[in-house]
Amino acid sequence: MRISICFAVFIATAASATTVSAEEIRDTLVVTASRIPVPLSASGSSVTVIDREQIDARQSVFAVDLLQDVPGVAVSRSGSIGAQTQVRIRGAEANQVLVLIDGIEVNDPAGNDEFAFQDLTTWDVERIEVVRGPQSALWGSDALAGVINVITRQPTDEFSAAGFAEGGAFDTYSVGGRVSGEVLGARTGLSLSRVNSNGSNSSRSGDEDDGYQNTTGSLTLAGSPTDNLELDLVGRYTSTSKDFDASDFSTSLPADSTETTDVDLGYFRTGGTLKLMEERWTQSLQAAWTTTDTENANAFGDNGSTGADKYGIYYQTSWQFTPRIADAPGDSVTLALLHEQQDFTQRGDVLTFPGPAPGDPPQVFDPNQNQDQRTTAAVLEAIYSPLPRSSVSLSARYDNNSDYDDVATYRATTAWTTASTRTRLHASYGTGQKAPTFVERFGFFPDTFTGNPDLEPETSKGWEAGLDQPLFEGRVSLGATYFHEDLKNEINGFVFDPGTGGFTADNLQGESQRRGVEITALARLTGGLRLAGSYTYLDATEPDALTGDDKGEVRRPRHVATVNGDWRFFDNRADVNLNLSYVGDRTDVFFGPPNFDRATVNLDSYYLASVAVSYRATEQVRVYARVENLLDQNYEDVYGYNTPGLGAYAGLGWSF
Repeated sequence: MRISICFAVFIATAASATTVSAEEIRDTLVVTASRIPVPLSASGSSVTVIDREQIDARQSVFAVDLLQDVPGVAVSRSGSIGAQTQVRIRGAEANQVLVLIDGIEVNDPAGNDEFAFQDLTTWDVERIEVVRGPQSALWGSDALAGVINVITRQPTDEFSAAGFAEGGAFDTYSVGGRVSGEVLGARTGLSLSRVNSNGSNSSRSGDEDDGYQNTTGSLTLAGSPTDNLELDLVGRYTSTSKDFDASDFSTSLPADSTETTDVDLGYFRTGGTLKLMEERWTQSLQAAWTTTDTENANAFGDNGSTGADKYGIYYQTSWQFTPRIADAPGDSVTLALLHEQQDFTQRGDVLTFPGPAPGDPPQVFDPNQNQDQRTTAAVLEAIYSPLPRSSVSLSARYDNNSDYDDVATYRATTAWTTASTRTRLHASYGTGQKAPTFVERFGFFPDTFTGNPDLEPETSKGWEAGLDQPLFEGRVSLGATYFHEDLKNEINGFVFDPGTGGFTADNLQGESQRRGVEITALARLTGGLRLAGSYTYLDATEPDALTGDDKGEVRRPRHVATVNGDWRFFDNRADVNLNLSYVGDRTDVFFGPPNFDRATVNLDSYYLASVAVSYRATEQVRVYARVENLLDQNYEDVYGYNTPGLGAYAGLGWSF
């Protein structure tokens, strides 16, 4: 009854509003849902766009704080600020989500093909696109469950500069600066930011805080030597250092320790785009390099390292038969060819233990290794508008991998907007494939994990169908989408290996299923008030390795909901943003003493609230403040790891 009354008030307020328009969002061009830009309304896949206006309103220093409010997305943090953070889409594993930064694939081959979301700051981010559902036919192995594309601020011809400084809880400070302008005929942008925090205690016991430092810099050069040729060069470098609490052998729970991890991440891309025939024929050639280096240390000194390099060269050509208009992408054909190479290294001390029985030779554990893998692929996508306000896309990709059999993946999508009610219907079907990671195949951590080189790739089939309905002349938009995915050969990384006494990885027999519903609501109301909300229901199961029966997958909340309200007043000079999210009960795994058998444990549900206020004192100066975890919730995303409590921050931003 209370929910019904609130909804009625919400609709009544929208009906009396005099401002518009949620409809503008539907005509936004997105660059991730297809190989070429298409209107958001023409995408058959579910897409969420986070723009700079939302980033500023939330004042989020880390992008993951924004992603956790996206429908279908679940976030798991392993402790304090900067601790390992996993992002899952629709119940998939974190390494089944491809992450792009300015078109560069940044999943870490040495980090189990996951992206280090805990290290992605928002200072130079312009927008984030989140595409949900199988996208392997467009973007390859890592995109089995979806794609998150981070697009940074682009330089302009005119000179501009901006900066910020803030401080607050956990002895945290953040600073950043950015300049942009023309240098020697090239649009040039340079950005630098720093986050430093003493952090909070990640373990349940003790009082040692786990600190974190992050320095991120980026450089973008872009120029047009001719009217139809665009050249650019993009570089981004992040260096982080973080403390973490290792597991105590007597409890198997995190305990205060002096463990540290230093990580260097580099992403680089250069290339050009040529447009001919009145921009109907577009060709691009790009080269990219991603490099990561992770150094671990404990009280006794260095404790091993991992590193990876990924090189790629990408060619794409597309022909636009008919022009793109609102609600329709036009007719086009796109062909992409690519070649990638991944190199993986691991370094550590060689360990020798006595044989299992008297007289047996000693057991030697040597983590030092070099591995590599190469992939050559071709992608074909056709987009067709058979009717006004409609779109159909067909995509196919063929991958030749140096270590596995060749694989073909497919995707089909459709979207249609009715003329009278502006109802948008959309649907998609796709297949996916995820190759085992270097860590799953060759990773080696003594007494903990040994890789399995005989793993088979994971494969999936998934579909979705939904609708979006604008109301009150576009001031309100409601949406609902059902999704379903079947996954075969799911890789379980927690299989006990009696030969080593640790764990290894293996393919599960049978199918894992992930299905659910995403519901969204958005309203732009009178007086500068914007309300948005979403709810996700997820049922994710996998076959039990021992019995074959279906069981729930860990760290997948069945219910997630979020509500955000943003109010702008004083001629848009002042802003108040309130965000409330709910994460339902989840399960996790725990290997406790004395036998360290696998046990399923429960993680309680929790609410997170934050409030952010800002005021633009002049056209150049903005003051702001926020409170995170306003309810001071004590919660765990990963069993045994505490997360930060209530924290208040204040800062100053300027631009000219």
